[in-house]
Parts: sequence; structure tokens; C-alpha cells
Amino acid sequence: MRAEPPVDFKGFNDIEGHWAQFWIELNAKLGNIAGYEDSSFRPSQSVTRAEFVTMANRFFDIRGSVEFGCSFTDVNENDWFFADVATAEKAGYISGYPDGTFRPNELITREEASVILCKLINSDPRTHADNIEFTDSDSISPWAYGYVNSLVYNHIIKGYPDNTFRPKNPVTRAEAVVLLDNALMRLMEPPIYPLHIPGSYGESPSPSETATPSPTQKNADDK
Repeated sequence: MRAEPPVDFKGFNDIEGHWAQFWIELNAKLGNIAGYEDSSFRPSQSVTRAEFVTMANRFFDIRGSVEFGCSFTDVNENDWFFADVATAEKAGYISGYPDGTFRPNELITREEASVILCKLINSDPRTHADNIEFTDSDSISPWAYGYVNSLVYNHIIKGYPDNTFRPKNPVTRAEAVVLLDNALMRLMEPPIYPLHIPGSYGESPSPSETATPSPTQKNADDK
């Protein structure tokens, strides 16, 4: 069972009728997410790597001391995300890039988010690693391939109606909320499998929403 909502949630002014409205409102009430000062949530806005990690810590109630600092060369103590990135690194679900950076302000991609989500639920990326059948499976980075398929197998993420996965697409705020919620439900006893949640796995934005260009992907070991 979920905990009782600890937050006096007043509502967002820009999610009425949105496919993720239920999950956004639920997790706002639970204190897992917050909106902006203008009472908006901005569900179609893309999420940075630092923002996604911050959300993940809230959803999974991951807390930790930052007394040992953070090893990433581009994460400094005066950054707003320092404590969350340091906590995530200590928890072991992020490790950054081979050059020692985390690149906190870059938009997180679907394949990067898949790696993080798999680590959060301790899902073995070697399980069913060869079963991806998306038409663009060959565009999934080798370091993310098994993680993506593990999430697909566990019904936490899926592709688009045209059977593409679009691994380099940035994750929106709405998608991040539902993906994290799906992953959290997977850890419940017994696990809950969200089989038919519309849009939660990468539904194309409506014509009224402005698409955000995908960032240039850089090689990384894992995220």
C-alpha cells in the first residue's frame, strides 16, 4: 500500500486532460514531485540528468550523507543538485561518463533513463537481453541494450506505435513521473505490472505540444 499523501497539493494548471494527469497528481500529493511557482507542472518539458536523479531519489526515498562528496568533476558543492547527485552516486545507480563527468545539465535520454531505472529495481540487464524487436533496435547503444530490454520485458517502458524505441529521445517530465512510478510498483510485494497505462512508455506528444530536439549522444559506460 502507498503511504498517505503528506503534501497539501493544490493542483497544477496545465495538466487537465493530459494522459499522465493521474500519476502526476498522485505523486505530487505524495511529495515525490513539485511544480513551478506559477502553479504549472510543464509535463512536456524535457528533463535533465540532474533533475531525473533528483526525482528518482524522491520516488525511491533514497537518502544519504554527502560528507564523502561527489567524484564527478562537473558537480560542485554549490550546485543545487549536488546533494542528490552525490546521494545517487553513493547509492550506486549512477556512475557517469568515462571522462569523470556526469553532465548534469544535459537532457536525459530514454536509454539513459532505462539504465537508471534497471539499477533502481535491481533488474538484471542480461535477462532476455536478445529479445528486443523494435525497428530501430540497432540504434540503442550497446551499454544500454540489455537494460532497455529488461524494462520492456517487465512492462515498465515500451516503444512508440510505429514499433520504434527512439533511444536518443529526451524524457519529458510527464514520462519521467510515470516511468518512475512504474518502476516503484515493480518493487511492491507482489509486484504490480502496469500493462495498459496509456502514454507511460513513450506515447507521441499531441500536436499541440512542442517536441524537444534530441541532444547529441556521447559515449558513456553507464549512467
